Amino acid sequence: MQLIKYFTFLFVSCAVLMPEEIVARSVGLGRENERPSPIIVQHIYRSGPVGIPEMPLDFHTKHSPCDMDSRGRQSYVHAFPNHCIWVYNNRYLSEGHFRIYKTYQLEAFFFGQYYERLKRYEFEPHIYDYNM
Repeated sequence: MQLIKYFTFLFVSCAVLMPEEIVARSVGLGRENERPSPIIVQHIYRSGPVGIPEMPLDFHTKHSPCDMDSRGRQSYVHAFPNHCIWVYNNRYLSEGHFRIYKTYQLEAFFFGQYYERLKRYEFEPHIYDYNM
């Protein structure tokens, strides 16, 4: 019963206050002859693109696979190769480090999907129908 009273009070108060809000937000009451002020456009200067930080690894190590797209990676990241651990530990150091981490995640996702499709193609039986 108390809930119905509060709901009715809320409904009535909204119905009373809403026309006042509409009048308060309406535009141009008595200002038809005034010209609007000119809009000043200002360019926001930003620093250049964020560079990728130098990784302390050689070329082949940098491009070795990491399984960064797995769930629960924080519980078994200690079993990853050293470059994966380095990327995982430094992911919040800067925007460039986070970009490296996300690139490793993206590569793990795409190459993992590719691996799964190849494995399914090789191991699952497939039949070709040449009588069509």
